[in-house]
Amino acid sequence: MARTQRAFKATILVTGVIVLSKVVGFVRDMMLANYFGTGMANDAYVSAYSLFYLPVLLFNSCISATLIPLYVQERETHSLKRSNHFASNTLNLFALAALVIAAAFYALARPLVGLIYVGFEPEKADLTVRLVRVMLLSLVFNVTSISLASLLNAAEKYIAAQLTGFPLSLCVMLACVAFSGRYGIEAVGWGVFAANILQFLILVPFLRGWFRYTPVIDFRDRRFHRLLALAGPAMLSMGISELNHMIDHALASGLNPGDISAMSYAYRLITFLLGVLMVPLTTVMFSKLSRLAAANDKKGMLDVLRRCLLVIALVALPIVAIAVVMSVDVIKFAYMRGRFDMRSVEVTAGILVCYVVGVPAFGLRDFLSRVFHALQDTKTPFRVSCLVVALNIVLNLILRVFLGANGLALATSIAGTTGMVTLLVLLKKRFRRLGLGRILPDLLKIVAAALICAGVCLALNRALPPAMGTGRVFIRLAVCAGTSLITYVAACFILRVKTIRTFAADVLRRGR
Repeated sequence: MARTQRAFKATILVTGVIVLSKVVGFVRDMMLANYFGTGMANDAYVSAYSLFYLPVLLFNSCISATLIPLYVQERETHSLKRSNHFASNTLNLFALAALVIAAAFYALARPLVGLIYVGFEPEKADLTVRLVRVMLLSLVFNVTSISLASLLNAAEKYIAAQLTGFPLSLCVMLACVAFSGRYGIEAVGWGVFAANILQFLILVPFLRGWFRYTPVIDFRDRRFHRLLALAGPAMLSMGISELNHMIDHALASGLNPGDISAMSYAYRLITFLLGVLMVPLTTVMFSKLSRLAAANDKKGMLDVLRRCLLVIALVALPIVAIAVVMSVDVIKFAYMRGRFDMRSVEVTAGILVCYVVGVPAFGLRDFLSRVFHALQDTKTPFRVSCLVVALNIVLNLILRVFLGANGLALATSIAGTTGMVTLLVLLKKRFRRLGLGRILPDLLKIVAAALICAGVCLALNRALPPAMGTGRVFIRLAVCAGTSLITYVAACFILRVKTIRTFAADVLRRGR
């Protein structure tokens, strides 16, 4: 009971920090749209950041999926001193690997840009190369921050690890306001460089008192060998969404100018939703799943799985319904100012709809992958991720012809949903039974309530006149979304959805 209460409180606190971080990130994206719109400079920045983020993505997937369960196992079965020695060695080896990869990417930046973004004009390609090289200078700091954040999560110090989201937003905003007039989009590239260093500096103080760093490099450490054996498959399985997004960018380079920027702006809203709705739950529950797996408590793991499936559905479905109906107003409010005109709004809104329908599947797929990782099984999610990437590429090539950039986004959503269903089937095979029949009545009621929410939102959207200007658009959004959400909550209570009643009771009980 005590652990459940701690997990609940941790989830609420992490959610608060993530929401604040995402709000600041949202302001950052608004400023980027205002200063650079969907023009050539922003296309180059988005493409450079995607290329820089490729090694970051691989390291992040590798470290976050494997270091936590192995560190927890080492601490539970041996001692804190031994687990910290293992963590220090892992941190040092990954930093060394990051240094080597940064040097290789720096040297190969030009041919990589030419290979991936084949539709770029020479000027845009040159700018992309310069930007990616600036960002690569801070890769070691970024990778070290990922390792430290994973250790903090393993030690159940979730808040500290979530603070790393703020430096990127603040540095990019400062670059836009203070330096973009003179240095253009390259100032934003240097903002990313500075942010990665700040992320590292922010995390270091939180290690005092429990983590003792050891300057050791031991390639023969069997625990690190175990981590690498698990990490290879985990790289793709945990980074599948970002990898598919990068594939979308590569194929969009031959489409209309500005399509890459539009896809990036729409996808940032998707990551905002995932960060607010899914990340707090998966961050806290992954540590809990790792403890249950170490204790071989399969019943406890299945209880956590069922609860999380319901919570994800309960929270995600109404948001998706509202986002689909109000997509144009969402993009107007988020980005329509400065160089981001009505044409940019229409293109980005269409892409947003095609991405947002996959949000529940993206969240569930990442959570189900975490369940396998807690069991120290990274091969199964890896195989599923290979299927998802292959399917995404095939669907991209087909839907791109008929729907353009919208088709690329829709392909990602379809492939993500396929991956989620496949993981669920394989998890059922692993546990023999998941007991999903117990939550099916609640799940169907949640779907019914979400459909009612969508109907109310659609009616209001048609009844209210179109709005222009941030203030008026916000009022229109608030009326439509607010009324729809109130209707959704009321429908859940009328339909007697147990999950929302239990959640409300827990909030009230812990608030006393």
